[in-house]
Amino acid sequence: MADLPRLSDGQLSQIEREARDVLDSLNRRLDELQLQLSLSSADQDTRIRATTKRDVTDRFLASIAQEQELRRSNPALRTAAGESLARAFLELARHRLPGTTFDSLLQEALAACSPSASQAGSAGSRDPELQRLIQGSDIPQPRPEALPVVLTPDPVPAESR
Repeated sequence: MADLPRLSDGQLSQIEREARDVLDSLNRRLDELQLQLSLSSADQDTRIRATTKRDVTDRFLASIAQEQELRRSNPALRTAAGESLARAFLELARHRLPGTTFDSLLQEALAACSPSASQAGSAGSRDPELQRLIQGSDIPQPRPEALPVVLTPDPVPAESR
């Protein structure tokens, strides 16, 4: 259940369908067992296990429904979607990806846009939303261009000539 926020909507829907199939199967089996007048000890154990699995599956489905509702009612995502697809995508990634993964991808995207874009992130971007995202996460700031290393041979001492 801890991974639910990291799943895509498609994955979440697929898991929900599979869990609903399991729940339906468990309910059918419990109905069959309830119709029997006398249960053997093995059937009673089966009934107990099926009841427990049904309850766990029911709670799992409730967690999936809660995650789907959180995604639909996310005000930051709604605001970002109203502005642009890029902002909406950025907001989704910020919520769904682990912190270090998001930070790394954002830094890579900034560097890929242009060398000046990666420095704009650290020097102060004109985009306040992007600046907020950069400041809100612990993104390692890009290092300035390194000077080339020049190796020169050691001078030969005068007496060895």
